[in-house]
Amino acid sequence: MRLRTQITVLGVGTAVLVTLLAALPLAFLVHDHAWDEAQQRATYAAQSTADYMTAAAYDHTELTSYVDRLNRRTRTPVTVLDPDGHATGATLPAGRLRTALRTRAPRLGDGDEDNLGTVSQPHVTSVAGGRLVQIFCRTGAGEARIVAVLDSDSVRASIRNQLVAMALAGILLVALAWAAAELLGARIVRPLRRAAATANALSTGDLDARAPESGPVEVAAVGRELNALAARISELLTMERENAADLSHRLRTPLTAVRLGVEALPEGAARTDLERHIAGVERSLTQIIRAARRGDREGLHPVSDAAGVVRDRVAFWRPLAEDQYRACDVRLPELPAPVRLAVEDLADAVDALIENAIAHTPEGTALGVRVLPVADGWAVDVLDQGPGLPADAVARGRSDRGSTGLGLDIARRAAEASGGRLELVADGPWRGIRLALGSAPAT
Repeated sequence: MRLRTQITVLGVGTAVLVTLLAALPLAFLVHDHAWDEAQQRATYAAQSTADYMTAAAYDHTELTSYVDRLNRRTRTPVTVLDPDGHATGATLPAGRLRTALRTRAPRLGDGDEDNLGTVSQPHVTSVAGGRLVQIFCRTGAGEARIVAVLDSDSVRASIRNQLVAMALAGILLVALAWAAAELLGARIVRPLRRAAATANALSTGDLDARAPESGPVEVAAVGRELNALAARISELLTMERENAADLSHRLRTPLTAVRLGVEALPEGAARTDLERHIAGVERSLTQIIRAARRGDREGLHPVSDAAGVVRDRVAFWRPLAEDQYRACDVRLPELPAPVRLAVEDLADAVDALIENAIAHTPEGTALGVRVLPVADGWAVDVLDQGPGLPADAVARGRSDRGSTGLGLDIARRAAEASGGRLELVADGPWRGIRLALGSAPAT
């Protein structure tokens, strides 16, 4: 999972968890508050009616008008039961009426202490579908009963509305948490992606690439350290090139003097041997300098087409093979054969193997060069129909049929650099060396 996705999941998950933990107690509070508020409204309506009835004399018409006006203004219907049993106001269902009448009136006292008359404390009774709030009062006609009905459906509707508002607030909170996590993730990931791109550019040889030093403190520190590393790499490569140039200058000058001295010797076997040894030293020096400059030339992820490189090198050696009456059996794939090796290094390895085959087999000996797919990449086989090499010829520093062994070392290092190996191979009359190379993505 990507880092930005992890940050978003963490932020949203935390917001959801906090919302759920807060929603459960809030739901209970909303439930209790809704019932308490509705009961207070019912009690207020009943008390208002009781105060009206005890404040002064009234007739039935005035009381009916008052109660009807009150019921229109409130969501709690009020019913007045006169001392003679006559009901005024909202109609009570039979079941609720019987429940209200079964409630015994308390001993009356001035419950609300407003000096308007004798009024009892509210008496709450639970019934099916709600509650009844009853207040008893003493009027000029006797003791009256005021009943305010608290309906469960209206209370539940109020609770539902509040819970919906809470849910919308929770969704908004989660959305804000998601937006904040996305912004934070982008602020962290963006400079990291740029740092990764910089590291990739450095690995391919772009030593001028630099990472941004922005973002959070820790991320900015990564960019600074990567830039410091890039600067140090540039310094080391510069020193390497300077040392390689100095090595070339220091060694080639005395080698030139030695060659001039050898050329001044009279013709003979001794001079020929010296010239051959000097040529070997020069080739070794060239290979050392090339190896020192390999990292600057190819980067950390070199790719080449083995078929194309081999085709080019065979074309280079073919005139010499024809001059020596050597038949060339070349087998190459039609499609590219991408391997993890620089073009120049692969060309040097193929040249070394072909040169080795030509130098150590008699003229007229057939040569074979093939590029074949293998399990973990591609193989370049350089074969001949000569006597072949000893079993330990591919060991480092081992002399191959009287030579210095430099050619096989070049090929072996190239194979190992690509994640492959150098091995002997035989196919019928053909004997030679296989350059097994690691595969790379097709370019």
